[in-house]
Amino acid sequence: MNLLLLHGFTSHPVLTLGPLPRALREAGFGVSQPALPGHGTRPEDLKGVRWQDWLSAAREAYAALGEPRGVVGLSMGALLAAHLAAEMPTQALVALAPALALKSPLAPLAPLLAWLIPRFPGPDSIQDPELKKQNPNYPYFPTRAVLELLALMQRTPEALPKVKAPALVVEAGKDRVVRGVRRYYELLGSQRKAYLVFPESGHDLLLDRDRERVAQAVRDWLIANSNHLR
Repeated sequence: MNLLLLHGFTSHPVLTLGPLPRALREAGFGVSQPALPGHGTRPEDLKGVRWQDWLSAAREAYAALGEPRGVVGLSMGALLAAHLAAEMPTQALVALAPALALKSPLAPLAPLLAWLIPRFPGPDSIQDPELKKQNPNYPYFPTRAVLELLALMQRTPEALPKVKAPALVVEAGKDRVVRGVRRYYELLGSQRKAYLVFPESGHDLLLDRDRERVAQAVRDWLIANSNHLR
Protein backbone atom coordinates (compact mmCIF):
# COMPACT_ATOMS: atom_id res chain seq x y z
CA MET A 1 0.00 0.00 0.00
CA ASN A 2 1.12 3.56 -0.74
CA LEU A 3 0.63 6.03 2.09
CA LEU A 4 0.33 9.80 2.08
CA LEU A 5 1.62 11.31 5.35
CA LEU A 6 0.21 14.75 6.16
CA HIS A 7 1.78 16.97 8.82
CA GLY A 8 0.03 19.48 11.04
CA PHE A 9 -0.36 23.27 11.18
CA THR A 10 3.07 24.95 11.65
CA SER A 11 4.68 21.48 11.68
CA HIS A 12 7.87 20.54 9.91
CA PRO A 13 6.70 18.41 6.95
CA VAL A 14 9.24 15.63 7.55
CA LEU A 15 10.75 15.86 11.04
CA THR A 16 7.44 16.21 12.90
CA LEU A 17 6.53 12.64 11.93
CA GLY A 18 9.51 11.28 13.87
CA PRO A 19 10.15 7.53 13.51
CA LEU A 20 6.91 6.75 11.66
CA PRO A 21 8.04 7.12 8.00
CA ARG A 22 11.05 4.83 8.55
CA ALA A 23 8.92 2.24 10.36
CA LEU A 24 6.40 2.23 7.51
CA ARG A 25 9.04 1.95 4.78
CA GLU A 26 10.74 -0.93 6.60
CA ALA A 27 7.37 -2.69 6.74
CA GLY A 28 7.07 -2.42 2.96
CA PHE A 29 4.75 0.56 2.57
CA GLY A 30 5.35 3.29 0.03
CA VAL A 31 5.54 6.68 1.78
CA SER A 32 5.00 10.22 0.48
CA GLN A 33 5.56 13.26 2.74
CA PRO A 34 4.63 16.48 0.91
CA ALA A 35 5.14 19.92 2.43
CA LEU A 36 1.80 21.73 2.61
CA PRO A 37 1.80 25.37 1.42
CA GLY A 38 3.51 27.73 3.86
CA HIS A 39 5.33 24.93 5.70
CA GLY A 40 8.92 23.77 5.80
CA THR A 41 10.33 27.24 5.12
CA ARG A 42 9.62 30.14 7.50
CA PRO A 43 6.52 31.13 9.51
CA GLU A 44 5.91 34.26 7.43
CA ASP A 45 5.20 32.07 4.41
CA LEU A 46 1.88 31.08 6.02
CA LYS A 47 0.58 34.58 5.32
CA GLY A 48 -1.97 34.53 2.53
CA VAL A 49 -2.26 30.73 2.44
CA ARG A 50 -5.87 29.50 2.56
CA TRP A 51 -7.19 26.21 3.87
CA GLN A 52 -8.24 25.36 0.32
CA ASP A 53 -4.55 25.56 -0.66
CA TRP A 54 -3.68 22.90 1.92
CA LEU A 55 -6.50 20.65 0.75
CA SER A 56 -5.64 21.15 -2.91
CA ALA A 57 -1.99 20.23 -2.29
CA ALA A 58 -3.05 17.15 -0.31
CA ARG A 59 -5.45 16.09 -3.08
CA GLU A 60 -2.75 16.47 -5.72
CA ALA A 61 -0.23 14.45 -3.72
CA TYR A 62 -2.79 11.74 -2.98
CA ALA A 63 -3.92 11.48 -6.60
CA ALA A 64 -0.28 10.93 -7.61
CA LEU A 65 -0.03 7.79 -5.47
CA GLY A 66 -0.53 4.40 -7.03
CA GLU A 67 -3.32 2.20 -5.67
CA PRO A 68 -3.94 0.70 -3.21
CA ARG A 69 -3.41 3.78 -1.11
CA GLY A 70 -4.12 5.16 2.33
CA VAL A 71 -3.63 8.40 4.23
CA VAL A 72 -2.10 9.21 7.61
CA GLY A 73 -2.59 12.67 9.11
CA LEU A 74 -1.38 14.45 12.22
CA SER A 75 -3.49 17.23 13.76
CA MET A 76 -4.50 19.49 10.84
CA GLY A 77 -3.24 16.74 8.55
CA ALA A 78 -5.86 14.42 10.04
CA LEU A 79 -8.59 16.87 8.97
CA LEU A 80 -7.24 16.95 5.43
CA ALA A 81 -6.94 13.15 5.51
CA ALA A 82 -10.65 12.86 6.32
CA HIS A 83 -11.56 15.00 3.31
CA LEU A 84 -9.40 12.84 1.04
CA ALA A 85 -10.86 9.61 2.43
CA ALA A 86 -14.37 10.99 1.94
CA GLU A 87 -13.71 11.94 -1.68
CA MET A 88 -11.42 9.27 -3.14
CA PRO A 89 -10.78 5.51 -2.96
CA THR A 90 -8.96 4.86 0.31
CA GLN A 91 -7.86 1.61 1.92
CA ALA A 92 -6.93 3.10 5.30
CA LEU A 93 -7.21 6.31 7.30
CA VAL A 94 -5.01 7.02 10.33
CA ALA A 95 -5.78 10.18 12.31
CA LEU A 96 -3.21 11.20 14.95
CA ALA A 97 -4.52 13.80 17.42
CA PRO A 98 -7.00 15.23 14.88
CA ALA A 99 -7.48 18.96 15.40
CA LEU A 100 -11.26 19.15 15.33
CA ALA A 101 -11.17 22.03 17.85
CA LEU A 102 -8.55 24.05 19.73
CA LYS A 103 -8.21 24.03 23.50
CA SER A 104 -6.95 27.61 23.69
CA PRO A 105 -9.60 29.96 25.12
CA LEU A 106 -8.25 32.60 22.73
CA ALA A 107 -9.17 30.58 19.61
CA PRO A 108 -12.68 32.11 19.20
CA LEU A 109 -11.08 35.56 19.42
CA ALA A 110 -8.68 34.89 16.55
CA PRO A 111 -10.44 37.24 14.08
CA LEU A 112 -10.01 40.12 16.54
CA LEU A 113 -6.55 39.10 17.73
CA ALA A 114 -5.30 38.95 14.16
CA TRP A 115 -5.60 42.75 14.05
CA LEU A 116 -4.05 43.29 17.48
CA ILE A 117 -1.35 40.63 17.71
CA PRO A 118 0.39 39.83 14.40
CA ARG A 119 1.94 36.57 15.56
CA PHE A 120 1.50 33.87 18.19
CA PRO A 121 4.04 31.48 19.74
CA GLY A 122 3.92 27.84 18.68
CA PRO A 123 1.82 25.54 20.88
CA ASP A 124 3.07 23.54 23.86
CA SER A 125 2.91 20.22 22.03
CA ILE A 126 5.64 18.07 23.64
CA GLN A 127 5.63 16.82 27.25
CA ASP A 128 9.20 15.56 27.60
CA PRO A 129 11.42 18.55 28.55
CA GLU A 130 14.51 17.32 26.68
CA LEU A 131 12.60 16.42 23.54
CA LYS A 132 10.80 19.77 23.71
CA LYS A 133 14.16 21.51 23.19
CA GLN A 134 14.51 19.71 19.85
CA ASN A 135 11.08 20.72 18.53
CA PRO A 136 11.53 21.19 14.74
CA ASN A 137 8.24 23.03 14.19
CA TYR A 138 7.73 26.76 13.66
CA PRO A 139 8.42 28.63 16.93
CA TYR A 140 5.65 31.11 16.07
CA PHE A 141 3.04 31.68 13.37
CA PRO A 142 1.07 34.61 11.88
CA THR A 143 -2.15 34.98 13.89
CA ARG A 144 -4.17 35.41 10.71
CA ALA A 145 -3.12 31.92 9.56
CA VAL A 146 -5.08 30.31 12.40
CA LEU A 147 -8.28 31.68 10.85
CA GLU A 148 -7.73 29.28 7.95
CA LEU A 149 -7.21 26.38 10.34
CA LEU A 150 -10.46 27.28 12.10
CA ALA A 151 -12.26 27.37 8.76
CA LEU A 152 -10.99 23.88 7.94
CA MET A 153 -12.15 22.67 11.36
CA GLN A 154 -15.65 23.96 10.67
CA ARG A 155 -15.89 22.07 7.38
CA THR A 156 -14.52 18.72 8.54
CA PRO A 157 -17.46 17.30 10.61
CA GLU A 158 -19.61 17.07 7.47
CA ALA A 159 -16.90 15.04 5.70
CA LEU A 160 -16.38 12.47 8.46
CA PRO A 161 -19.62 10.47 7.99
CA LYS A 162 -18.69 10.08 4.29
CA VAL A 163 -15.51 8.20 5.21
CA LYS A 164 -16.05 4.46 4.70
CA ALA A 165 -12.44 3.28 4.83
CA PRO A 166 -11.10 1.36 7.86
CA ALA A 167 -9.82 3.94 10.32
CA LEU A 168 -7.51 4.28 13.31
CA VAL A 169 -7.81 7.34 15.56
CA VAL A 170 -5.07 8.06 18.10
CA GLU A 171 -5.43 10.41 21.07
CA ALA A 172 -2.60 12.05 23.01
CA GLY A 173 -3.52 11.74 26.70
CA LYS A 174 -1.75 14.98 27.66
CA ASP A 175 -2.75 17.00 24.61
CA ARG A 176 -2.75 20.72 25.47
CA VAL A 177 -3.44 21.84 21.92
CA VAL A 178 -6.59 20.22 20.53
CA ARG A 179 -9.85 18.66 21.66
CA GLY A 180 -12.60 16.77 19.87
CA VAL A 181 -10.57 13.63 19.09
CA ARG A 182 -13.33 11.32 20.34
CA ARG A 183 -15.93 13.29 18.37
CA TYR A 184 -13.83 12.86 15.20
CA TYR A 185 -13.86 9.11 15.83
CA GLU A 186 -17.58 8.95 16.54
CA LEU A 187 -18.49 10.92 13.40
CA LEU A 188 -16.50 8.63 11.09
CA GLY A 189 -18.71 6.55 8.81
CA SER A 190 -16.21 3.67 8.84
CA GLN A 191 -17.62 0.25 9.75
CA ARG A 192 -14.17 -0.86 10.95
CA LYS A 193 -12.50 1.68 13.21
CA ALA A 194 -10.22 1.60 16.23
CA TYR A 195 -9.28 4.09 18.95
CA LEU A 196 -5.97 4.24 20.82
CA VAL A 197 -4.82 6.52 23.65
CA PHE A 198 -1.20 7.19 24.65
CA PRO A 199 -1.67 8.64 28.16
CA GLU A 200 1.79 10.20 28.55
CA SER A 201 2.04 11.88 25.15
CA GLY A 202 1.61 15.52 24.26
CA HIS A 203 -0.03 16.65 21.01
CA ASP A 204 3.04 15.88 18.89
CA LEU A 205 2.84 12.14 19.58
CA LEU A 206 5.67 11.31 17.19
CA LEU A 207 8.08 13.74 18.84
CA ASP A 208 7.32 12.87 22.47
CA ARG A 209 8.32 10.13 24.92
CA ASP A 210 6.03 7.48 23.36
CA ARG A 211 7.06 8.25 19.77
CA GLU A 212 8.45 4.75 19.04
CA ARG A 213 5.39 3.03 20.52
CA VAL A 214 3.07 5.28 18.51
CA ALA A 215 4.94 4.53 15.30
CA GLN A 216 4.84 0.79 16.01
CA ALA A 217 1.12 0.87 16.80
CA VAL A 218 0.31 2.69 13.56
CA ARG A 219 2.54 0.34 11.56
CA ASP A 220 0.99 -2.75 13.14
CA TRP A 221 -2.56 -1.54 12.56
CA LEU A 222 -1.79 -0.76 8.92
CA ILE A 223 -0.25 -4.21 8.42
CA ALA A 224 -3.27 -5.91 10.04
CA ASN A 225 -5.61 -3.79 7.93
CA SER A 226 -3.74 -4.69 4.73
CA ASN A 227 -3.98 -8.40 5.61
CA HIS A 228 -7.70 -8.06 6.30
CA LEU A 229 -8.29 -6.46 2.89
CA ARG A 230 -6.63 -9.31 0.97
